[in-house]
Amino acid sequence: MKNHIFTLLIAAGTLASSLLSAVTPANAINIRSRDEASVEFQNILPDLGAFVGAESRYLSPEQVKDYQVDISRLSLLNDNSVKVFFIGETAGAYRNRLDYKTTYGNEVETGKIFGDTSCNPGDSGFTNFSSFCQNPDQPLPGKVAPDSPLNVGDWVDLGVFKAGTKFDFLLQSNDINGGIYNDGIKGIFGIYPEENPDKVQHTVSYLYNDYLILGFEDLWGGGDRDYNDTVFAIDFGRQNISVSVPEPSVTISVIGVAALCLLATRRRSTPQS
Repeated sequence: MKNHIFTLLIAAGTLASSLLSAVTPANAINIRSRDEASVEFQNILPDLGAFVGAESRYLSPEQVKDYQVDISRLSLLNDNSVKVFFIGETAGAYRNRLDYKTTYGNEVETGKIFGDTSCNPGDSGFTNFSSFCQNPDQPLPGKVAPDSPLNVGDWVDLGVFKAGTKFDFLLQSNDINGGIYNDGIKGIFGIYPEENPDKVQHTVSYLYNDYLILGFEDLWGGGDRDYNDTVFAIDFGRQNISVSVPEPSVTISVIGVAALCLLATRRRSTPQS
Protein backbone atom coordinates (compact mmCIF):
# COMPACT_ATOMS: atom_id res chain seq x y z
CA MET A 1 0.00 0.00 0.00
CA LYS A 2 2.80 2.39 0.92
CA ASN A 3 4.55 1.66 -2.37
CA HIS A 4 1.31 2.37 -4.25
CA ILE A 5 0.89 5.74 -2.50
CA PHE A 6 4.54 6.58 -3.15
CA THR A 7 4.12 5.77 -6.84
CA LEU A 8 1.05 8.00 -7.04
CA LEU A 9 2.94 10.86 -5.38
CA ILE A 10 5.78 10.55 -7.88
CA ALA A 11 3.33 10.53 -10.78
CA ALA A 12 1.53 13.59 -9.42
CA GLY A 13 4.83 15.40 -8.95
CA THR A 14 5.93 14.58 -12.49
CA LEU A 15 2.64 15.88 -13.90
CA ALA A 16 2.85 19.10 -11.89
CA SER A 17 6.44 19.60 -12.99
CA SER A 18 5.56 19.15 -16.65
CA LEU A 19 2.68 21.62 -16.38
CA LEU A 20 4.83 24.22 -14.67
CA SER A 21 7.62 23.83 -17.25
CA ALA A 22 5.30 25.02 -20.02
CA VAL A 23 6.11 28.61 -19.04
CA THR A 24 9.26 28.87 -16.96
CA PRO A 25 10.34 32.15 -15.36
CA ALA A 26 14.05 32.74 -15.78
CA ASN A 27 16.41 33.03 -12.85
CA ALA A 28 17.54 36.42 -11.57
CA ILE A 29 19.84 38.16 -14.03
CA ASN A 30 22.99 40.02 -13.09
CA ILE A 31 23.48 43.39 -14.80
CA ARG A 32 27.10 43.97 -15.80
CA SER A 33 28.92 47.15 -16.77
CA ARG A 34 30.25 48.03 -20.23
CA ASP A 35 33.77 47.56 -18.86
CA GLU A 36 32.97 43.86 -18.49
CA ALA A 37 31.78 43.54 -22.09
CA SER A 38 33.93 42.20 -24.89
CA VAL A 39 36.55 44.49 -26.38
CA GLU A 40 34.67 44.24 -29.67
CA PHE A 41 31.52 45.69 -28.10
CA GLN A 42 33.42 48.38 -26.23
CA ASN A 43 35.02 49.48 -29.50
CA ILE A 44 31.71 49.93 -31.34
CA LEU A 45 29.71 51.34 -28.41
CA PRO A 46 30.54 55.00 -29.25
CA ASP A 47 28.96 54.46 -32.70
CA LEU A 48 25.66 53.21 -31.33
CA GLY A 49 24.38 56.59 -30.16
CA ALA A 50 23.35 57.19 -33.79
CA PHE A 51 20.66 54.54 -33.34
CA VAL A 52 19.10 56.45 -30.46
CA GLY A 53 18.78 59.89 -32.02
CA ALA A 54 16.65 62.78 -30.87
CA GLU A 55 13.59 62.50 -28.67
CA SER A 56 10.35 62.58 -30.67
CA ARG A 57 12.06 62.25 -34.03
CA TYR A 58 9.51 61.02 -36.55
CA LEU A 59 9.88 57.94 -38.74
CA SER A 60 7.63 57.92 -41.77
CA PRO A 61 5.44 54.86 -42.44
CA GLU A 62 7.86 53.94 -45.23
CA GLN A 63 10.85 54.07 -42.87
CA VAL A 64 9.04 52.08 -40.20
CA LYS A 65 8.28 49.41 -42.80
CA ASP A 66 11.87 49.42 -44.11
CA TYR A 67 13.27 48.95 -40.59
CA GLN A 68 10.77 46.26 -39.57
CA VAL A 69 12.41 43.41 -37.67
CA ASP A 70 13.44 40.47 -39.84
CA ILE A 71 11.74 37.71 -37.87
CA SER A 72 14.22 35.13 -39.15
CA ARG A 73 16.92 36.89 -37.11
CA LEU A 74 15.08 35.97 -33.90
CA SER A 75 15.45 32.18 -34.26
CA LEU A 76 18.82 30.71 -33.37
CA LEU A 77 20.55 28.66 -36.04
CA ASN A 78 23.12 27.35 -33.56
CA ASP A 79 23.39 26.85 -29.81
CA ASN A 80 24.70 30.10 -28.37
CA SER A 81 24.72 32.42 -25.40
CA VAL A 82 22.57 35.53 -25.86
CA LYS A 83 23.55 38.91 -24.46
CA VAL A 84 21.47 42.10 -24.31
CA PHE A 85 23.07 45.57 -24.06
CA PHE A 86 21.32 48.79 -23.06
CA ILE A 87 22.18 51.55 -25.53
CA GLY A 88 19.97 54.49 -24.60
CA GLU A 89 16.50 56.00 -24.44
CA THR A 90 14.42 59.10 -25.11
CA ALA A 91 11.32 58.06 -23.19
CA GLY A 92 10.65 61.35 -21.41
CA ALA A 93 8.69 60.76 -18.22
CA TYR A 94 8.17 57.08 -19.01
CA ARG A 95 10.29 54.48 -17.24
CA ASN A 96 9.97 51.32 -19.27
CA ARG A 97 10.68 47.70 -18.47
CA LEU A 98 12.30 45.29 -20.94
CA ASP A 99 11.53 41.57 -20.86
CA TYR A 100 12.36 38.63 -23.06
CA LYS A 101 10.41 35.54 -24.06
CA THR A 102 11.76 32.39 -25.68
CA THR A 103 9.95 29.49 -27.28
CA TYR A 104 11.60 26.13 -27.90
CA GLY A 105 9.11 23.50 -28.94
CA ASN A 106 6.50 23.49 -26.18
CA GLU A 107 8.85 25.16 -23.70
CA VAL A 108 8.33 28.87 -23.05
CA GLU A 109 10.70 30.91 -20.88
CA THR A 110 10.09 34.48 -19.77
CA GLY A 111 12.19 36.91 -17.80
CA LYS A 112 12.86 40.51 -16.93
CA ILE A 113 16.03 42.03 -18.35
CA PHE A 114 15.90 45.66 -17.20
CA GLY A 115 13.20 46.88 -14.80
CA ASP A 116 13.85 50.57 -15.48
CA THR A 117 15.32 51.52 -18.86
CA SER A 118 15.94 55.11 -17.81
CA CYS A 119 19.47 56.46 -18.08
CA ASN A 120 21.53 57.05 -14.97
CA PRO A 121 22.50 60.76 -14.64
CA GLY A 122 25.63 59.63 -12.83
CA ASP A 123 26.89 58.28 -16.16
CA SER A 124 26.91 61.74 -17.78
CA GLY A 125 30.70 61.65 -18.08
CA PHE A 126 30.44 58.98 -20.77
CA THR A 127 31.56 60.32 -24.17
CA ASN A 128 28.67 61.94 -26.07
CA PHE A 129 26.30 60.92 -23.29
CA SER A 130 23.51 63.14 -24.65
CA SER A 131 23.52 61.17 -27.91
CA PHE A 132 22.49 58.09 -25.95
CA CYS A 133 20.45 59.58 -23.13
CA GLN A 134 18.34 62.71 -23.26
CA ASN A 135 16.18 62.10 -20.19
CA PRO A 136 18.30 60.68 -17.36
CA ASP A 137 16.43 59.88 -14.15
CA GLN A 138 17.36 59.33 -10.54
CA PRO A 139 16.34 55.94 -9.14
CA LEU A 140 12.90 55.77 -7.58
CA PRO A 141 12.85 55.47 -3.77
CA GLY A 142 13.59 51.95 -2.61
CA LYS A 143 14.50 50.70 -6.08
CA VAL A 144 17.79 48.96 -6.84
CA ALA A 145 19.09 46.96 -9.81
CA PRO A 146 17.56 45.61 -11.97
CA ASP A 147 14.86 48.21 -11.23
CA SER A 148 17.09 51.29 -11.25
CA PRO A 149 18.44 53.50 -14.09
CA LEU A 150 21.16 52.13 -16.33
CA ASN A 151 24.53 53.24 -17.62
CA VAL A 152 25.16 53.22 -21.35
CA GLY A 153 26.37 49.75 -22.31
CA ASP A 154 25.07 47.93 -19.23
CA TRP A 155 24.30 44.36 -20.24
CA VAL A 156 23.08 40.95 -19.19
CA ASP A 157 23.93 37.43 -20.30
CA LEU A 158 20.64 35.57 -20.67
CA GLY A 159 22.43 32.22 -20.85
CA VAL A 160 22.92 29.57 -23.52
CA PHE A 161 19.97 28.66 -25.74
CA LYS A 162 19.51 25.78 -28.15
CA ALA A 163 19.34 26.04 -31.92
CA GLY A 164 15.73 26.58 -32.93
CA THR A 165 14.92 28.81 -29.97
CA LYS A 166 12.68 31.70 -31.00
CA PHE A 167 13.02 35.06 -29.24
CA ASP A 168 10.66 37.92 -28.55
CA PHE A 169 11.38 41.09 -26.60
CA LEU A 170 8.63 42.89 -24.73
CA LEU A 171 8.42 46.49 -23.55
CA GLN A 172 6.16 47.12 -20.57
CA SER A 173 5.53 50.81 -21.00
CA ASN A 174 6.14 52.91 -17.86
CA ASP A 175 5.79 49.71 -15.85
CA ILE A 176 7.66 50.84 -12.76
CA ASN A 177 5.13 53.68 -12.36
CA GLY A 178 2.15 51.37 -12.76
CA GLY A 179 2.08 51.01 -16.54
CA ILE A 180 -0.20 52.55 -19.15
CA TYR A 181 -3.65 51.24 -20.03
CA ASN A 182 -6.16 51.51 -22.83
CA ASP A 183 -9.67 50.18 -22.13
CA GLY A 184 -8.26 48.29 -19.17
CA ILE A 185 -5.53 46.57 -21.20
CA LYS A 186 -1.94 47.13 -20.10
CA GLY A 187 0.53 48.48 -22.66
CA ILE A 188 2.93 45.58 -23.22
CA PHE A 189 4.39 45.67 -26.72
CA GLY A 190 6.52 43.06 -28.48
CA ILE A 191 8.19 42.48 -31.81
CA TYR A 192 5.27 40.67 -33.44
CA PRO A 193 2.60 43.28 -34.35
CA GLU A 194 -0.20 40.72 -34.54
CA GLU A 195 0.42 39.84 -30.88
CA ASN A 196 0.40 43.45 -29.64
CA PRO A 197 -2.81 44.69 -27.99
CA ASP A 198 -3.11 47.48 -30.58
CA LYS A 199 -1.88 45.29 -33.50
CA VAL A 200 0.73 47.97 -34.33
CA GLN A 201 4.45 47.60 -35.11
CA HIS A 202 6.32 48.86 -32.03
CA THR A 203 9.90 48.00 -33.02
CA VAL A 204 12.45 48.90 -35.66
CA SER A 205 15.77 47.13 -36.16
CA TYR A 206 19.22 47.56 -37.64
CA LEU A 207 22.23 45.29 -38.08
CA TYR A 208 25.64 46.56 -37.05
CA ASN A 209 28.86 44.56 -36.60
CA ASP A 210 27.09 41.28 -35.77
CA TYR A 211 24.69 42.98 -33.36
CA LEU A 212 20.95 43.31 -33.83
CA ILE A 213 19.85 46.78 -32.69
CA LEU A 214 16.21 47.18 -31.64
CA GLY A 215 14.35 50.40 -30.93
CA PHE A 216 10.92 50.50 -29.27
CA GLU A 217 7.99 52.89 -29.54
CA ASP A 218 6.30 52.92 -26.12
CA LEU A 219 2.94 54.59 -26.88
CA TRP A 220 -0.38 53.03 -27.88
CA GLY A 221 -1.09 53.01 -31.59
CA GLY A 222 2.49 53.92 -32.52
CA GLY A 223 2.33 57.20 -30.60
CA ASP A 224 4.79 59.79 -31.87
CA ARG A 225 6.56 57.19 -34.04
CA ASP A 226 10.08 57.92 -32.85
CA TYR A 227 10.96 54.26 -32.11
CA ASN A 228 13.80 55.19 -29.79
CA ASP A 229 12.07 55.19 -26.40
CA THR A 230 14.20 52.19 -25.44
CA VAL A 231 17.12 51.11 -27.63
CA PHE A 232 19.21 48.00 -27.03
CA ALA A 233 21.59 45.68 -28.84
CA ILE A 234 21.48 41.89 -28.93
CA ASP A 235 24.42 39.55 -29.42
CA PHE A 236 23.04 36.25 -30.74
CA GLY A 237 26.48 35.11 -31.86
CA ARG A 238 28.14 35.71 -35.21
CA GLN A 239 26.97 32.43 -36.73
CA ASN A 240 23.35 33.29 -35.93
CA ILE A 241 23.46 36.83 -37.32
CA SER A 242 25.68 35.84 -40.27
CA VAL A 243 27.01 39.36 -40.82
CA SER A 244 30.70 39.91 -40.18
CA VAL A 245 30.94 43.56 -41.25
CA PRO A 246 28.40 46.39 -41.61
CA GLU A 247 26.40 45.99 -44.80
CA PRO A 248 26.07 49.05 -47.07
CA SER A 249 22.37 49.31 -46.23
CA VAL A 250 23.21 49.33 -42.54
CA THR A 251 25.71 52.14 -42.96
CA ILE A 252 23.09 54.13 -44.84
CA SER A 253 20.66 53.44 -42.00
CA VAL A 254 23.10 54.90 -39.48
CA ILE A 255 23.55 58.03 -41.57
CA GLY A 256 19.81 58.32 -42.01
CA VAL A 257 19.14 57.98 -38.30
CA ALA A 258 21.80 60.57 -37.51
CA ALA A 259 20.20 62.97 -39.99
CA LEU A 260 16.84 62.46 -38.33
CA CYS A 261 18.42 63.52 -35.04
CA LEU A 262 19.29 66.91 -36.53
CA LEU A 263 15.83 67.43 -37.98
CA ALA A 264 13.81 66.44 -34.92
CA THR A 265 12.31 69.39 -33.07
CA ARG A 266 9.35 67.95 -31.18
CA ARG A 267 9.77 66.83 -27.57
CA ARG A 268 7.54 64.88 -25.22
CA SER A 269 7.63 65.95 -21.56
CA THR A 270 4.58 64.26 -19.99
CA PRO A 271 3.22 60.71 -20.14
CA GLN A 272 0.50 59.90 -22.66
CA SER A 273 -1.86 56.97 -22.93
